[in-house]
Amino acid sequence: MSSIINNSNANSALINTLNASESRMNPNVYSTKTIYPSCAVVYQETKKSSGTIGASQTITFDLMKYGIAQQVLLCYTKTGAGGTVKSFDFLDVIDRIELLSSSKVVDTLTNRDILAQLSDLSESQYYPLQKSLVNARGADASHLYCLPLVFGFFKDINTNLNLQFNEPMSIRVRFGPHPSNNAGVASDITDCYLKLRYKAYNEADFSEVLTQNYSEPELNIMTTGFYDENIAVATLGATDTDNGNNGTAVELKNTDCVNDFFIIVREQNTTDHSLPIAIKRVVMTASGQDIFDLSGQELFYSRLTENGFSLGGPTDATQNVVKIQMGLWEHLGSGSQSNTLSLRELNNPIIRVYFDGTGGSSYDVVVCERTLKIVSTVSSSGRMMNTLNN
Repeated sequence: MSSIINNSNANSALINTLNASESRMNPNVYSTKTIYPSCAVVYQETKKSSGTIGASQTITFDLMKYGIAQQVLLCYTKTGAGGTVKSFDFLDVIDRIELLSSSKVVDTLTNRDILAQLSDLSESQYYPLQKSLVNARGADASHLYCLPLVFGFFKDINTNLNLQFNEPMSIRVRFGPHPSNNAGVASDITDCYLKLRYKAYNEADFSEVLTQNYSEPELNIMTTGFYDENIAVATLGATDTDNGNNGTAVELKNTDCVNDFFIIVREQNTTDHSLPIAIKRVVMTASGQDIFDLSGQELFYSRLTENGFSLGGPTDATQNVVKIQMGLWEHLGSGSQSNTLSLRELNNPIIRVYFDGTGGSSYDVVVCERTLKIVSTVSSSGRMMNTLNN
């Protein structure tokens, strides 16, 4: 029965060409896939080592010099005397989070960067964040929130932090000016801690890591970080329903290499966070030329994947964050660096943002950039530092 199919295929020029290709592989010829060495995986709670929890206050967590850090969860408990907590409450609670090596900042995530990260997730990746961080909470006295701190080092298994070798590292959390907002009910953060997932190899496998990674004076790794441009403010006239024919211009002052631009528009509010609103058009120009110009339904297709289709993500207000990506969407942690854009030599790069708003209101227009950088670790001391951004 199968012979007629095989005989037909044998007379196909295309099939014969493919069978002669170097890429040909028979899947039924047994071969083992990549095998990682076995290791111990543990979750460890870390309490704050210094600082005070409160509005515009800072706390610091010293990370144990143990194994390789694969995941960091920032967990906090918020009480509200039985009051509900609105969605996206983390925008009030968190101002910025910094990763430090021997008291020197090597990476930063602001609350705007975190919002940009959420907007770039697939629906399945967004689900645990929606449940543990984003969604509104009921009228319980206590609410537990979990925020994964995905610095650039955690986006690829090759660049996870080797805390056992590196100089002492720490994480510093700065709270927002209004961390107690809670639907009009006074509330407080009563506890804040980290949960770290550590991977610890046996002595022989860890020695291999040290030998392979730190045989030269420095280990240079490629990773990403965020840079936030200065906020542009759009104030609408009393009868205006949009921000005009020219939109709102955000001048790009950064000179780094940028993989992705994230555009966020939020109504100004000095006592409470506001959710990102819908954007109807984004235009990026440089050196007198249009680089990006999409509007309306076209903006759904800005997240291009490797198969020619675009990615759909969150369906709540997070979807209002617009992304300009220079390469392809990183498919489920593939770790590929598909493209980047150097801003250094561009003349007068500007992103113009168009949106509908309410007359008499003011809006913050924010551009967050995911940048490419090289981080060096000194082999003799384990000290980490940013060494190259362009």
